[in-house]
Amino acid sequence: MDRQKSCGGIRRFTIAAIAVFLLVTCACTDLDEITQFAKASQDVGKTFPGIADQAEAACNRANSFINAQNPLPQLPCDVYGKVKPPLVKVNDALFGYIASLGKLASADLSKVGGGFDSVATDLKQADPSISAANCNKATAASGLAKAITNILASGYRQRELSKIVRESNPAVQQVTTFLSEYAAAKYLQSFQDEWRYEDSYCLNMKSSAEPVATDLLARKCEADKVKIETQEKAITDYQKALAIIAKSHQKLTDSAGHWDTQQLVKDLGPETADLGKAAVAVNKAF
Repeated sequence: MDRQKSCGGIRRFTIAAIAVFLLVTCACTDLDEITQFAKASQDVGKTFPGIADQAEAACNRANSFINAQNPLPQLPCDVYGKVKPPLVKVNDALFGYIASLGKLASADLSKVGGGFDSVATDLKQADPSISAANCNKATAASGLAKAITNILASGYRQRELSKIVRESNPAVQQVTTFLSEYAAAKYLQSFQDEWRYEDSYCLNMKSSAEPVATDLLARKCEADKVKIETQEKAITDYQKALAIIAKSHQKLTDSAGHWDTQQLVKDLGPETADLGKAAVAVNKAF
């Protein structure tokens, strides 16, 4: 009888051990798609400082086309250098959060750091025209910085991750909207201004008395137009990537606590592919 009880106990222990193993294995498998999504996002996020630098350069190039024959108003280019630090901080918080969610050991989360309490003040000092609504959206990045710490402390247990995703979703939605509607839109405007000023210069500097010089100028202007259009498209691709992140995070939030491998593949697979395409376009231009 004791032997039968012993065998029964061993069987129950074995079944329980297998069940625990399967639960752990399934949990890890479920998060694989999130990891792939996070990897694709990083190639977009890391280009942001380069976009910021090129936008400032574009503004300065636009002003270089001002002369007596092309009398256009001077553009305030110093704003781009001033807004860059707080904007990079917000961008790093978003993509650092996504990296930590995907458990990317290669991600440099040290860039996220602190100092988010002053983001709104820094932005207002850099750009007095920024709206209160945009400042409020930017400050939501502090919630993502805190979420990174919570994710690392969670041990990547699905139950804890689900809770963090739900709590962080409002911040993700606000930050992606801010980066798209304020930061990216501001940078896009700079490239549009550059072509507007150069196009005006190209038209005003034409001279029938100097056909060779005019032809060379026309060729350069056409080449510059193609380059600027590529940069403009890259910024719109960055905006599309932000929309993908917002949409995908909302899906993760809606299914939090019930993540399933098959559903994650369905929800995130196409989005990961689209993020990859956006990353290629942005990296090619910047």
